[in-house]
Amino acid sequence: MSDNSLIGVFDSGIGGLTVLEQLVKMFPHESFLYIADQGHCPYGTKTPEEIGDRVEKITLYLLSRKVKAIVIACNTASVRIARARAVTDIPVISVIDPTCAKAVGTTKNRKIAVLATESTIKSGVYQNMLIKSGVTPVPLACSEFVDYLENGGAVSGEKIVRYKLSQIKDCGMDTLIHGCTHFSLLEDEMKKVLGDINYIACGQPTGEYLKQILTQKNLVTGFTGNGTVEIYTTGDASRAEKTISWFKPAHSPLKRIEVE
Repeated sequence: MSDNSLIGVFDSGIGGLTVLEQLVKMFPHESFLYIADQGHCPYGTKTPEEIGDRVEKITLYLLSRKVKAIVIACNTASVRIARARAVTDIPVISVIDPTCAKAVGTTKNRKIAVLATESTIKSGVYQNMLIKSGVTPVPLACSEFVDYLENGGAVSGEKIVRYKLSQIKDCGMDTLIHGCTHFSLLEDEMKKVLGDINYIACGQPTGEYLKQILTQKNLVTGFTGNGTVEIYTTGDASRAEKTISWFKPAHSPLKRIEVE
């Protein structure tokens, strides 16, 4: 059995494209529909109820497009995954669980830094999972990284990163979780401050987990050609197009949609 339907992927903005890029590499025959909810970005400073509402509304839109699975390529939204699962029986995948498991399997000294939005850090989801695995978490809220990557600014990314990471650079961790899918876009800047530690992004571990789910549920496509990639934003399409020049996979022209 097989299923040639689309796989839905969404994030508050462009950060989830770091996950999508990995998924396209890992599943070249699958077709993807990506939503950047830039009209409501950032999620990291919103209330849990507000974030949950966006998760539910985007899930319903993706269901209207007959997707066969949904990847929440946003850590902040993944905390509210129950709102998505409440309205559908198709697989809905969080980036948090596989990313955390990958970090736990990587660390040698059992101390892991978690960089995430204010909302994700406040939820304690990563900290609780790491503690249960016998790991000491070092959490740091960095919502301003999202603002910088979505909107740019007068201050350089390296300056913002250096200022924030000065708070944890001497804590002794050997592994860092990009607990926001935007943050791996700043990994080069992070390495200048923290050096050669293990950096765990969400894309690869999430893709490995998605492969398990698609196989178990007989949802792998039977198509043997190259899949398609559709990208939509709830914000300004021309502005969004300029901020995703780093995204390499071929995709249809970025379009604006309303998801309300």
